Amino acid sequence: MKKKMLWKDAGQAITHSFGRWLAILLLMAVSAFALIGLKMTGPDMRQTATSFFAKYKLADVTVMSNYGLDKTDRKIIKSQSGIKEAAFGYLQDSRVSAKNTDLRIYSISSKVSASQLVSGQQPKKDNEIALSYLLKGKYKLGQTISLQTPGNLKAKKFKITGFIRSSESIDRSNIGQTSAGDGQLDGVAEVAKSAFKKNTPYAIARVRYKKAASMYAYSSKYRNYVADKQDQLQKELKKHGKKRYSSTKNKLEAQEAKLSSAKQKLKEAQKQLKAQAAALPAAGQALVKQEEKKLAKQGRQLAEQEKQLNKAKQTLKQTGKVVYTVSDRSANPGYAVFQSNSERVDILANVFPVLLFAIAALVSLTTMTRFVEEERISIGTFKALGYSNRDAALKFILFSASASLLGVGIGATGGYTFLPKMIFEAYAANSTISNCQLLFNWQILLLTTVIALACTTGAALLVLRRDLADKPASLLLPKPPKNGSRILLERFTPLWKQLSFNYKVTMRNLFRYKSRAFMTIFGVAGCCGLLVMGFGIQDSLSGISNIEYSRIITYDLIAVKKKALTNTQKDKLDSALSSESVKKHASVHFEELTKKAGSDATDQSISLVVPTSGQSLSGYISLKNRASGQKLPLQDKGAVISEKLAKLLNAKVGSYIKLEDEGGDYRKIKVTGICEMYIGHYVFMSKSAYKQAFGEKAAANAQLITLKKGQSLAKYSKKLMKTGAVQGINQNTSNKETIDNIMGSLNKVMIILIGMATLLALVVIYNLSNINVEERIRELSTIKVLGFFDQETTLYIYRETIILSIIGILCGYLAGIGLHNFIITSLPPDNAMFDPEMKASNFLYSALIPAVITALVALIMHKKIKSVNMLDALKSVD
Repeated sequence: MKKKMLWKDAGQAITHSFGRWLAILLLMAVSAFALIGLKMTGPDMRQTATSFFAKYKLADVTVMSNYGLDKTDRKIIKSQSGIKEAAFGYLQDSRVSAKNTDLRIYSISSKVSASQLVSGQQPKKDNEIALSYLLKGKYKLGQTISLQTPGNLKAKKFKITGFIRSSESIDRSNIGQTSAGDGQLDGVAEVAKSAFKKNTPYAIARVRYKKAASMYAYSSKYRNYVADKQDQLQKELKKHGKKRYSSTKNKLEAQEAKLSSAKQKLKEAQKQLKAQAAALPAAGQALVKQEEKKLAKQGRQLAEQEKQLNKAKQTLKQTGKVVYTVSDRSANPGYAVFQSNSERVDILANVFPVLLFAIAALVSLTTMTRFVEEERISIGTFKALGYSNRDAALKFILFSASASLLGVGIGATGGYTFLPKMIFEAYAANSTISNCQLLFNWQILLLTTVIALACTTGAALLVLRRDLADKPASLLLPKPPKNGSRILLERFTPLWKQLSFNYKVTMRNLFRYKSRAFMTIFGVAGCCGLLVMGFGIQDSLSGISNIEYSRIITYDLIAVKKKALTNTQKDKLDSALSSESVKKHASVHFEELTKKAGSDATDQSISLVVPTSGQSLSGYISLKNRASGQKLPLQDKGAVISEKLAKLLNAKVGSYIKLEDEGGDYRKIKVTGICEMYIGHYVFMSKSAYKQAFGEKAAANAQLITLKKGQSLAKYSKKLMKTGAVQGINQNTSNKETIDNIMGSLNKVMIILIGMATLLALVVIYNLSNINVEERIRELSTIKVLGFFDQETTLYIYRETIILSIIGILCGYLAGIGLHNFIITSLPPDNAMFDPEMKASNFLYSALIPAVITALVALIMHKKIKSVNMLDALKSVD
C-alpha cells in the first residue's frame, strides 16, 4: 500500500510539472537527434557507396597510356602479385551530331567496373549503345544517334537500347575532359566490345586485388595497400615505357632509312631505263613503257608509305614519351568528392552535438536542481513517514529518467533515419549514388543514453544527495531565501544614484542568483555561438566560386596545346586566338605536378603555371597575399604557391618543397610567396625560376584566354577543338558549377544545423524563463499585491532575462568566432579552403533569433504571470 502511494506521487509529479518534464524531453531529443544523426550520416553515406561499388566490382586501380596498352603492358599488369582480376577495354570520345553531346564510349566491362542497367537492355549488336541515365531527358530508348567522329568504332550510327549508371563516374556534372566537341564530357556510354575495329589497341585496364576485396574501401589500410600496388605497377610500366618509346622511335628511323634507300634505288632504275630507252629501236619502246609504268606504280606505293611514315612521326612528336597513368579510385569523377563530403559530416559530428549536449546538460541540471528544491517538503514528509532515501528518490528518478529516455528514443528514431537521409539527399544532388543505406549502431545509442541519464537523473541524484542527508524536521521547513548584499555597482555612488528603483532591484537580483544568471548566460551563449558558427560557415561557403573566378582568376579558359603542331594546326589556332570573340590571351607553360599530402597522404594534383611572355600574370590571375593584400611578384628564384597547398605542406615563405613532375622526378622549389586561392593547388613561377628548378626552358604549351562579354564559352571551346591543335580545355564555368554544387550541398547541411540550434535556443530560453518565473512566484505575487501592474510585474523579472540574454549573445559571438575558425580549418577537403571572413549580417541574425525567441517566451510568461493567484501563492507553507 505504501509503495502504491509512492508510485502514484511519482506519476503525479510528471503531470503537475509537465512543462518542466517536456522541456527536459525536448532537450534530450534535440541533443540525441543531432548526436546520433550526425554520427551515423558519414558511415551511412560510405556504406551506401561501398555496397554499390562492391556490387558492380569497381576497380581498385585503372591503367591508361597515351600509346594504348600493348601485349607487354597487359602481361606486366596480369603478372602483378595479388591480382584477383584484370580486364582490358576500349574507349572512344565522340560527339553526337544532332544534340552536341560529348560522350566517352567504353566497351562493356562485366567483370570489373560494371555498370548498373537502369532501364532497357545492354547493347549486343555492333550498332547498339547504352547511354548514361543522366541523359534520359535528351534521348529515348529506340532512338538512333549519329556520331561526328566514330574513330575506332565500326559504325557511325547507333540505336539506344538502354540507360546505365556507371560505377566509375558518380559525379553528375563534372564528368571529365575530352578531345572531342567543346572539350567537356557530357556523359558516358557503353557498346559491345565487338563494336570496335580489329587491331584497335586496348585503351584501359581495370584491376582488382584479392586482399583489397576484403578491406573497407574507405579505410587507411585499404588506401595504403592500393597505393603500394599502384606504385609497384607504375614502376614496372615506366621501365617498359622507356623501351617501348625507344623501340617505336628506332622502328620509324629504320623505316625512314629503308624508304630513303628504296626511293634512291627507284631513281637509279628510272635513270637507267631512260638511258636504255634512247639506245633501243622503236620495237623495244613498248617494253620500256611497260617498265616505266611498273616503276611509276612503285613510286606511288613509296609515296603512301612516306605519307604514313610522316603521319606516324608527327603522332610520335605530338604524343611524346610513353606515359602510363595508374590511378586509384580517387581519380574517378565524384569518388573523392563523395568521400570528402562524408568525412566533413564526421567533423561536424565531433563538434556540434557535443555543444548541444553541454548546453542541455547545464540547463537540465538547473531544471532538476529547482525541481528538487521545490519538493523539499515532500521529501521530508516521506522520510517522516518512514520511507527510505531510495524511496524518496523514486519520484526524481522516474521524472528525469522517463523524460530523458523518451527524449533519446524520439531523437534516436529521427537520428537513425530522418537526419542521415536528409543530409544524404543534400549531397546526393551532385552524385549518381542513391538509396541511402541506414545502419544501426548500438554503441552510439548506448553512449547517448548514458550521457542523457547523466545530464538528468545523475544531476537530480547529485542535488538530491544533499537534501536526503538532512533530517525530516529541517526538510519540512521552506528553504530560507538568500540574503541581500551590497553589489560592486553600488560602490560607484554617482552611477548607482542615477538608476531607478526597478533597475536597482534588477542589478541586485542578477548578483543574488548567480547560478541562475550563469545558466542563462551559458544557455543563450551556447545557442548563439552555434548560430554564429552555422551562419559563419554559410558566409565562408557563399560566393567562393565568384571570388575565385572573378577576383582572383579572371581568364575564362585555359587551352593546352598538343606537343607538336603542323603548320596548318598552328595557323588555325592563331586564327582562333585572334578572332572577334577573344578579348585577350597570353601564352604560358602549364603542367601537372603531384604531391602526397593531406590527412590521408593522397596524391594532390598541382597546376604549375609559368608566364612565357613576360614575368607577370596580371590581367589573368591576381597573385596577392590574402591577409596583407600585398601583391606577390614572380621572382628569379622560387615560386608563389596557393594558400591551401602551403598549409598541407606546412610551408612558409623561405622554406623548400619537393613536387613530383609528370616524368616521376622530384623538383625542389623555394617558396617566395603564398597567394590567396580557394579551389585547387597552384604553383606560379617565372621563366628563370623554372629553368633553375627543372633544368630546361619553360616552353609555351597553353593559352590563358579571356572572351569578350556575351560570347559563348562552349561555342568558342568547340572552335578551338576543331583546330586540331588543342589537347584539352579547362573551362572556368564548369569549375564554378562544380564548386557551387559542392558548396550548395554543404550549405543545405548548415541550414539543418542552424535549424537545430534555433530549436535548442527555443527550448533553452523557454525552460530557463519558466524556471525563473516558478522559482520566484511568491516574489512576483508580493509586488503585484504592492500595486505593480501586470506589465510592470513581467518587466520586473524579464529585465534580468533581457540583460542576461544580451550578455549571453555577446559571449556567444566570441564562442561562435572560435568555433567558426576551427570548423573552416577542419571542414574543407584537401584541395580547397573556405573564406575565413564573416559578414556583419551573420552576427545580426545570430542575435535576432534568440532575441525574437526571448520576446515570444516573454509573451507566454506574461500570460502566466497574469494568471497567478496572489493569495494562494502568498499562503504560509508552514
